Amino acid sequence: MTTSGTEESKTAWTSYARKVEDLGFDVLQVADHFGNSTVCTPRLAAAAAVTTTLRVGSYVYDNDFRHPVLLAREAAEIDRMSGGRMELGIGAGWSRSEYEMVGIPFDEGPVRASRYEEAVEIVRRLHLGEKLDWAGDHYQLNGCELLVEPAQRPIPLLLGGGGPRMTRLAARWADTVAFVPKSLPRGGLDPTEFSRSAFDHKISVLEAALQQRTTTPPERAALVFGLHRSSDEIPLEDWTSREIAATSPYYLVGDRARVVDEILARRDRWGISHWTFWEEDIDSAAPIVERLRGQ
Repeated sequence: MTTSGTEESKTAWTSYARKVEDLGFDVLQVADHFGNSTVCTPRLAAAAAVTTTLRVGSYVYDNDFRHPVLLAREAAEIDRMSGGRMELGIGAGWSRSEYEMVGIPFDEGPVRASRYEEAVEIVRRLHLGEKLDWAGDHYQLNGCELLVEPAQRPIPLLLGGGGPRMTRLAARWADTVAFVPKSLPRGGLDPTEFSRSAFDHKISVLEAALQQRTTTPPERAALVFGLHRSSDEIPLEDWTSREIAATSPYYLVGDRARVVDEILARRDRWGISHWTFWEEDIDSAAPIVERLRGQ
């Protein structure tokens, strides 16, 4: 959503936030990309200011685009100003083209993953109120404190479950595991990772990792890359092939009743209870959300 002019832009966004709340959605999430016409932090703050029950969250901040202490402080400030409605989503980064656009090195996957693991722990421990000394491979902190009191202790973390390493990290720290297809070493998302068999493997990795967790298990979430009435509506040049997309856990295909049944079936099979829709799909998704409420 983009419009020209400060007042027009503000009105369009705040009206949209109120619409999302009125339609019955639980959370309004904003992406973090240099290629987007929206900027995550101010959008979340503005949405929180004009709503009362709607939670706001990032889907997801790219860890390489900002220091984790800054991110922890920004999230805490939004949480405080919203009365405890912030959900912090963080990811390791996957779009090489964005990194190249702004001159940030797109390190090898294990390096980005290692940096992300450090950042997630730093953010969570700061949100728990720790004064932190940290001597890691990627970050060094000396007596660092948050100095911004969030309303929630801690702020819920939404962490991506792409590859096995990310899923195991999410099993340790996340309040919500957001399943997404695994990224490719050269950047982008692996089109074969949209299949049901790949999703089954993610769930098995998560459930094995959760054996080590002593706190409440995380909620399981999935991003809906496409909501279509029939498989013929799936674009041929989409995230994956039409054949895979037609039965993919990341797509919903069929009329309203069929989609409701499919969501309930996926909850039974994989434990998915949190679905994220693109902006262009919210009007179609709203009646589905209403029918599912309380089930």
